[in-house]
Amino acid sequence: MLEQTPSAEHTVCVVIPLYNGGDSIEQTLTSLSEQTRRPDHVIVINDGSTDDGPQRVEAFVAPFRLTLLHQVNEGQASARNHGLQHTEETLIAFLDADDRWHPQKLEKQLALYDHLTREGHAVGLIDCNVLVEYSDGSEHMEGRYKNGMHFFDFIHANVVNGVSAVLVKREVIQLLGGFEASLRYSEDRMMWARIAEHWEIHTVPEVLMSRTVNGGNITAQPNKYYHHKLRFIELFLARYGEVLSPQQRIDFILGNLADFLHAFSCRAEHAQVVEVYRRMLACSWQAVFFSHGKPTLRYLYSRARSLGKSAAPTAAH
Repeated sequence: MLEQTPSAEHTVCVVIPLYNGGDSIEQTLTSLSEQTRRPDHVIVINDGSTDDGPQRVEAFVAPFRLTLLHQVNEGQASARNHGLQHTEETLIAFLDADDRWHPQKLEKQLALYDHLTREGHAVGLIDCNVLVEYSDGSEHMEGRYKNGMHFFDFIHANVVNGVSAVLVKREVIQLLGGFEASLRYSEDRMMWARIAEHWEIHTVPEVLMSRTVNGGNITAQPNKYYHHKLRFIELFLARYGEVLSPQQRIDFILGNLADFLHAFSCRAEHAQVVEVYRRMLACSWQAVFFSHGKPTLRYLYSRARSLGKSAAPTAAH
């Protein structure tokens, strides 16, 4: 049975990037106020907001130390790094400005951290299960379970259940130099993979936070994020390409590209589907059969639609 009271020696800072989150930031901060084990310090980084979010933070009456920092808009990775520079606590938790922690989130993660470190585990990161709530009212649970060394799992997917689920040792993330600020997509996957290369990752197998997904996600705006995904692939392979087998490299590239091919397909952006599929084929002929052939079927459909559109004026003439 895990201890439910974390060791007094731990201090925890929560880092929150804020960009035009005025509609949700008070609810997010309230979820921290309602923690059974409150954070010692909360840092909100105003990432060039143009709404009243920063003013709402300033007016919030917090039962913990609350710091508001400001920067020009440079993205979440840069904002998190800015916040990390102002931390001195032993553990860091991340929280997005439209997510909410459940009351026992921090308490239960600290209890698991204590239990594992007493047993001699080299723990780098602990997450939890996440309830994902979509703007159309649907929801599902992210519940990928981790209990040790998981670096090679990141070849196939981001196996952390969400940025706002993460509790990490400050010295670990400092040693790695923070997030890759040139990325505005998949910067979290890169960081978690780097942690997983040397430290254990574990999960509290309970839903301890809720995440809202709206029009800003990949499915709604794939063109906004696609070039960042290509940059992520480039950076990941530059760092780890030599330790991966040829098949692992192929699986990594095809899997990342297939995510965006699906997103473009959902939006009927057929030219982009064709471009992504051609990039997959340039990587390997295995693209034809990858993911049970679904990318190939989506490509054929988009190709047919594209040819149909180009032929329509001729037929009318």
